[in-house]
Amino acid sequence: MNKKLSWLLLSTLLGGAVLTGCSEENPKPTNGEGDQNPTSKNPTELYYANMFGKEAMSTYYYWNKEISSDLDNWNIETNNDPIGTVDRIRYHQGDKYIDKWSMLTDDMASFNSSVEGVSTTFGWNLTFYLVEKETNQYVAVVNFVHEGTPAAKAGFKRGDIILSINDEKITPDNYTDLYYKPTLKVSLGELQENTIVSQNKSIELTAVNMYENPIICDSVYEFNGKKVGYLAYTGFDLKSINPLIEIGKKFKTEGIEELVLDLRYNGGGYVITENVLASMFAPQEAVSSKKVFEKEIYNSYLSEIYQKQGENLETRFTTEFNYPEVEVNASTKDANIGLKKIYGLIGSGSASASEALLGGLMPYTNVRLIGTQTHGKYCTGWMLSAEDMYEKCPQELRNWGIYVMVSIYQNADGKTPCMPDGLIPDIQIEDDPIQAYQIGDVNEPLLKQALTEAGRSYETDGVRSRSAASPHFKALPPVKTPLFGKRIQLIPSFVSSHSK
Repeated sequence: MNKKLSWLLLSTLLGGAVLTGCSEENPKPTNGEGDQNPTSKNPTELYYANMFGKEAMSTYYYWNKEISSDLDNWNIETNNDPIGTVDRIRYHQGDKYIDKWSMLTDDMASFNSSVEGVSTTFGWNLTFYLVEKETNQYVAVVNFVHEGTPAAKAGFKRGDIILSINDEKITPDNYTDLYYKPTLKVSLGELQENTIVSQNKSIELTAVNMYENPIICDSVYEFNGKKVGYLAYTGFDLKSINPLIEIGKKFKTEGIEELVLDLRYNGGGYVITENVLASMFAPQEAVSSKKVFEKEIYNSYLSEIYQKQGENLETRFTTEFNYPEVEVNASTKDANIGLKKIYGLIGSGSASASEALLGGLMPYTNVRLIGTQTHGKYCTGWMLSAEDMYEKCPQELRNWGIYVMVSIYQNADGKTPCMPDGLIPDIQIEDDPIQAYQIGDVNEPLLKQALTEAGRSYETDGVRSRSAASPHFKALPPVKTPLFGKRIQLIPSFVSSHSK
């Protein structure tokens, strides 16, 4: 994995330093000049990068009027830090940043690959807990592992506790090594009477470059003469579209009428994939009549362009998805499940396309939310490369790109339910991976609550709840994946006609 991009995604875009309490989501506003420290980039590349970043933000950015003074002060001839400048002038109100997601990158190739689920990875998703404040000691607990990854092959599973990295305790200075080091030796611990102790066992791993399948579990549970489906999904990428459709067909064949949709670790992704799932989960009548699923609200410039071209800013339910530019050709014609109710499992790791899918279905389907408050990402972005924007792209800009917020989405009722601070659960339950019930286990606390709501009975003297971490250790915000906070819309054709 490109180390620079990894840190950019963690620190610049998504609020890194999560273990220290310092958030880069709200950096200090500037006059648009960025960091004037010397840079290793040549002056010509800097000039073009400044030009590209400023033009993209001036033209397509949803809040371009709100940051107009910062844009006016952005001197493309003298600014030495275009990446930092985009980060700092994103729409803010005082010290509070409304836009936490727009970013400029000088490695668009790695960025594109990472949001498609391909990266150099160990394959695990972790929660970090502060277990000893005096010594700044942390542990990492496995939430889940992707199939076929080094972590899966080494036998890691939900609930496993990592005590140290390469014979050193886990601290705010080294915790990201668990994601970005090429090789690791980790020691394991276990929970005994509310205390984490060593197992005197260590495992060595080597990261590999591979695709991480975001479909981590699908099941059907039968009780009281009814069937309830379960889908745990961790990222709205494009490669998973056809496998998702096959799952929808299976659920339909099984005759399920209620679905537990587990999005607690899903930070977002492509609008196309969101629309595919919506077409399977919405009532058949709404899909057949192509009712409005969502609509996008753009800045005045883009709104005028779309209007002149006769483009409808509403997204309607459909069954055919043909996007040759991203090699998507799919049909949900025989995959609408006929759901009467959806139980959405959510948490702080649920963002963007996850929030939009649930919010967009609310006018049509009974959606019951279980878990904790979501992230609150209510805008949509373009992954715009310099080559997309310029017909004659300067050589120095060939690998530059920007993820720029271009719209705010609304559901058919004209509402954005996750705006401004996230979806609020109907039933509040903390995720607690240290209990080690696997994803899809009927005794896993969030799933258990959903199945109880659906009518499944649990014997009070049956499986006892395991020791919970929540009352004893403070869970910290997760390290964000490249898809976190993304709701990615394909770039319209008229953008490529924008010339230098």
